[in-house]
Amino acid sequence: FLGLGALALVRRAFDSIEKRSGVRLELYGLPQADAPTFEMISRGDTLGTFQIESRAQIASILNTLPQTMYDIVVQISLIRPGPIQGDFVHPYTRRRRGLEAPQYLHPSLESILRRTYGIPIFQEQAMAISMMLGGFTPAEADRMRRAMGNMRKKKKLEAVLTMLTERMVNNPVPDPPVSLEVAAQISHDLLMFANYGFPESHAWSFALIAYATAYLKHHYPTDFYLGLLNAQPMGFYPNSTIIHEARRHGVDVRSPCLRDGERMCTTESSATSQWPALRIGWRHIHGVGDRTLDRLSQARAMGSFTSIADVITRAGLTRAESLQCARAAAFGAWEPDRRRAAWEALRAAGDNLPFAPAHHLPYRPRELDERELIFMDYASTGICVSGHPMEHLRARLRDAGVVGSNGLQDLRDGQRVVVAGLVSVRQRPESAKGTIFILLEDEWGFINVIASPRLVERYGDVVKFARFMVVEGQFERDGRVMNVVGRRFRNLDGGQLVHGSHDFR
Repeated sequence: FLGLGALALVRRAFDSIEKRSGVRLELYGLPQADAPTFEMISRGDTLGTFQIESRAQIASILNTLPQTMYDIVVQISLIRPGPIQGDFVHPYTRRRRGLEAPQYLHPSLESILRRTYGIPIFQEQAMAISMMLGGFTPAEADRMRRAMGNMRKKKKLEAVLTMLTERMVNNPVPDPPVSLEVAAQISHDLLMFANYGFPESHAWSFALIAYATAYLKHHYPTDFYLGLLNAQPMGFYPNSTIIHEARRHGVDVRSPCLRDGERMCTTESSATSQWPALRIGWRHIHGVGDRTLDRLSQARAMGSFTSIADVITRAGLTRAESLQCARAAAFGAWEPDRRRAAWEALRAAGDNLPFAPAHHLPYRPRELDERELIFMDYASTGICVSGHPMEHLRARLRDAGVVGSNGLQDLRDGQRVVVAGLVSVRQRPESAKGTIFILLEDEWGFINVIASPRLVERYGDVVKFARFMVVEGQFERDGRVMNVVGRRFRNLDGGQLVHGSHDFR
């Protein structure tokens, strides 16, 4: 049994929908041919969903354009180490797009591989091939399957495939007979595929969960993001990226609130959005641990909090915890100004030294500007509800000719370009042989950047560690997939924002 955070996401989203509407969705009751959901998936809008949210998956989806549940079954199984290392991904994509006709090494394979355009993707297909062409018994085919996907059994698998090659060549049943060349190629393909090739039955289960998360994201975005945040830690992207994505999808996201919120994220009515508002839960306030959250929940259960001092007194918050709650705007229901709220909190927490700022409350401090609010959000929760940091760098970047994610569509393939953004994810898959894939984020969306091993060595500090970066490179377009192949990398001063990218996922 797999412990999947995505199932927790779905359940919590279902709970939220039922609490608000009285309607209980069921995993097996969702319409499995919902056109708007598949349209969203096909344009690569899958951040936060199960299994189809990685940049490699999105790049593939933009070309394969899934339209049915079975397409998702294949998609989940295609972007795996086995098919990737076996060089099956590009042939499958070309054939699905109609750019290349399906090819079969032997006519008998068409009935087994027709649904996957002649490409072996599932373990069940490997078993069927061994039985049809090699005359394997079901027990022998299953022994071959068990040797797949386990590098410790590679020698055993190689021995089984050697036997399969001999059996195929000597099997009198196939018409026409299987030549040694074809038999060797089939066995080689199965050997390459064997590294983490999926069983189709497993892929169907994953596809159902993936589709459910996508359905929720399209039809119930607030509940989807609520479930995603309440199921953390999980997934591919940092919480800050998830919240920026929610806001781009029209969700009204609100700071933690000790009067109106709860330990976990909740929903509220919103006058500015067609969707309910998403209230960030107390658990996301940095420096407020589980024991303190328990005390806050227990005190709140005895009656609603009525003031900053009431919270601190009843929950026994320390000076540091009180200050973090103020920075996170969790006292905003009583004092919207975060600095003044911090002073009130410090006084309630016993900050009574002669020069403590709490002694000078009649002074009204200068209100924080938008840039300072963004900094405060990142520093206190890592979840920014006050804007995107790139917004405040945009004028300077525009003057320097830097293109945002919203301008990539207008570029020509091969065009020189300069882009910039906040680093959300870094990936260095083993199959890429040292190449690092960087996902930059700005106020409009995402930019995929590729750093070759040579440039990783040359610009290592920036490529591996920079929070914000400027990339000069060449724009690359493959169908609807857009990348920037980096040539030069520079650190971009974005301020001391407390943001942690998900590195080398």
